[in-house]
Amino acid sequence: MTEVRGVPSGTTRRAVLRNTAFIAMAGMSASACSVFSTEPDGGGNGNGGGGGKGPEAPMLAERVEAGDLPPVTERLPTNPLVVPPTDRIGDYGGTWRSAVTGGADGPWLHRTIGYEPLMRFTRDWTGQVPNVAESITPNDDASEYVITLRAGHRWSDGEPLTTADVLFGYEHVVLNRDLVQGHPPTLARGEDPMELVIVDDHTFIVRFSGPNALFLSDMARQVDGDRLVAYPRHYLERFHGDFAEDAGSRARAAGFDTWQEHFNYLGNDWGVLWTNPDLPSLKAWICVDPLDTGTVARFERNPYYFKTDPDGSQLPYIDEVRYDVVPEAETMLLRAQNGDFDFHSRHFTSMENRPVLAESQDRGGYRFIDYESTYSTEMVISLNLNHADDAMREVFRRKDFRVALSHAIDRQELINAVWQRQGEPHQVAPTPESRFRDEEFATQYLEHDPERANEILDSLGYDARDSDGWRLRPDGEPITITVDVAEDAVITVWVQAMEQVARHWEAVGIRTLVNPMPRENFEVRLGDNRHDASVWTGDGGRGDEVTYPLWYLPHPINAGSDWARHWANWYRTRGQGPDADTEEPPEIPRRQIELYDEMLAEPDEERRDELFREILDIAREQFWVIGTVRVSSGYGIVSTDLHNVGGSLPDASTFNTPAPAAPEQWFFGAPE
Repeated sequence: MTEVRGVPSGTTRRAVLRNTAFIAMAGMSASACSVFSTEPDGGGNGNGGGGGKGPEAPMLAERVEAGDLPPVTERLPTNPLVVPPTDRIGDYGGTWRSAVTGGADGPWLHRTIGYEPLMRFTRDWTGQVPNVAESITPNDDASEYVITLRAGHRWSDGEPLTTADVLFGYEHVVLNRDLVQGHPPTLARGEDPMELVIVDDHTFIVRFSGPNALFLSDMARQVDGDRLVAYPRHYLERFHGDFAEDAGSRARAAGFDTWQEHFNYLGNDWGVLWTNPDLPSLKAWICVDPLDTGTVARFERNPYYFKTDPDGSQLPYIDEVRYDVVPEAETMLLRAQNGDFDFHSRHFTSMENRPVLAESQDRGGYRFIDYESTYSTEMVISLNLNHADDAMREVFRRKDFRVALSHAIDRQELINAVWQRQGEPHQVAPTPESRFRDEEFATQYLEHDPERANEILDSLGYDARDSDGWRLRPDGEPITITVDVAEDAVITVWVQAMEQVARHWEAVGIRTLVNPMPRENFEVRLGDNRHDASVWTGDGGRGDEVTYPLWYLPHPINAGSDWARHWANWYRTRGQGPDADTEEPPEIPRRQIELYDEMLAEPDEERRDELFREILDIAREQFWVIGTVRVSSGYGIVSTDLHNVGGSLPDASTFNTPAPAAPEQWFFGAPE
């Protein structure tokens, strides 16, 4: 399960940098009503007073009684978002228990309690519906969108959410090059940043220099969809040099050299909602005990949350979410078997561990939830085509070298030994369910053929070997590939799988070292361009091919394409990034970038698909990265006391699994 890697594109320099079709609002309305609606749908008892449970959580009712909070009717928007329950109306109370491996595991918080963009994906990932935005209305060519916020919507400290926050965030943060390096691609058309027009306190217009057909789906993604409503002006302007004369002295008193560093630390890093409990939020649960200060991160219900159930009772149902910091996956597995987690679907949820967890279901009091994998492969191997060493760069950029490495891999051995006989060999290409399926792309160079691999390597001029049998570069140095692996990231078997691949490559004379490390170190090494090669999941296999294409072309989404970070940074900054981090791509990847820009500006869906297929054709021909094994399903565990979670879900970082299952309407009760 891939997710936000470091920091969103167009956010900060110190955080690692961060990106299906156009669907008009009218075209979504029928399906939208079955998942999220701005009007009650007749569910529950329909009395508008919260039924037997009341209109708000008891813990908040006590604060109202004590005079610490205004009544719930004053805390909700005029038109709250009504969330129909997955199964039934719930009850208030309880603590959702989960775990993280440490500070670098913030993406799990994004996936579970951090998903409140302007739009929101439907549970089945067939479209997107309004969320923080009450409505988004495009013009005919998708170059302009009128966005309306909910009157009466408030930040978690009770201050109103208005277009003043949008204006502050866009003009004084996103467009401030001392705070943000480069412009977020989702808020631009090519090199042209969007224009923001404020209409009134709750209405604003975003205007692009031409059609931006993916804007609605962009606004349903985590981070991209939050960006225009992520900066509470009343709190953050106190630390911004354009508004506060003492911003510099405040920063120095806090241990920072500049106000910009201090501002980003407090409100413009990707993890601030987990590390700064003072930052007002729009999420269902707000930070009480930060992730970076102890062994537990704790979040309590937001008293100003903007959603209700059909009875009119304010959500969320669950009082508190608690994440224990558990660095070791094996320890996390043991705790899961003991029933210590109410919902979890990463770190220990490998195919290898499913039988182990199945044996403990009754004792642990949990069930399985199935995930529908959307990944092209469980492990993408990407050589660094922007390597800092010229000799290594020359080796890695030779397509036939990558082809030889692919033929050297025994994928069936990986399937048998690592993936518990589950899966099939597959390259980094759209899956069989994708409308962009290309059988040749998905199956090329998959044959385990060491003889062919040796022939190719010899023909490339790497036939000379040293006394240990390692092939030599033209400069006489052995070809050595160190593969960085984030051992505490998403797929728990990456180290084991890569050790097998290392044996396969060494069998054809390529010295290979596997370099496992904590995810935080992994992100830093890739961000600093100090890696030879790395592994990650194959996003963009189904459902997010167009919006998450980082394996198909050098794209700046997330932290940027791991195989070409400097080319991706050039795309993100349009060549204006620091020389140390930016390299103009050669002709072929430049052509892909041009096609992608053309696709983004194309209002006709059929023509957009044609342009994206051209990008995929080039990716197939160039074979930028190496695929391994595709597995069609994954899983998580759910406490038998936790309800409204529902059944199977698509699994993708773009989808932000499990967030579209609406955790705000999950609740605890006796097992059914």
